[in-house]
Amino acid sequence: HYLNKSAKDELNMLDYLVEWARIKYASQVFTPEKIDVYQYVIKALDALEGNASSNQVKLDNCIHENTFVYVDAKMLMSIFHNIISNAIKYSKQGDVVTINSSTSDNEVLFIIKDEGVGMSMEISQNLFIPNLDNLKKPREMNKGAGIGMLLTKSSVEANGGKIWVESSEGKGSSFYFSLPKNQLLPKDKGDPRINFSDIICKD
Repeated sequence: HYLNKSAKDELNMLDYLVEWARIKYASQVFTPEKIDVYQYVIKALDALEGNASSNQVKLDNCIHENTFVYVDAKMLMSIFHNIISNAIKYSKQGDVVTINSSTSDNEVLFIIKDEGVGMSMEISQNLFIPNLDNLKKPREMNKGAGIGMLLTKSSVEANGGKIWVESSEGKGSSFYFSLPKNQLLPKDKGDPRINFSDIICKD
């Protein structure tokens, strides 16, 4: 039984690596367009509502309609699904996962914040580094996000954005990522940490 589970784990990791490679190198399937993020956040939340309910975690969407970015739709869905599902997984009963955004002239900065178990500095620093030892350790210890975050990072960067995490053990995690509002020119590269502070939901 143990060998069977171990083999399944390795096959799952292989599937993730194949998907990561596809995102990173298969540019022919990359089809960015201008889309309203709100619709995709709603889809992701609908898909994860059952998971959140069973864990008694509340999902709080503060992103409004007509929040447009220039992005590949499938990758956008994957980004939100991976980060939100991870936030639910490491939240405690009664916690809230908040999805929010801040807009500048050229891009939209998103934050997905949870109140869960958080991560050590070592895990958060290695979260986006493609190293097999780093990938296996979080999975075996049930800490951190593992290879799903590599897929997320690849998707964000393929669309011209950046991603990072701020976390501490016992105090939750905040994932930040930027996406361009319009099609990027090769020279359009900047620091996504623009005028953003933790903001509360505004109706």
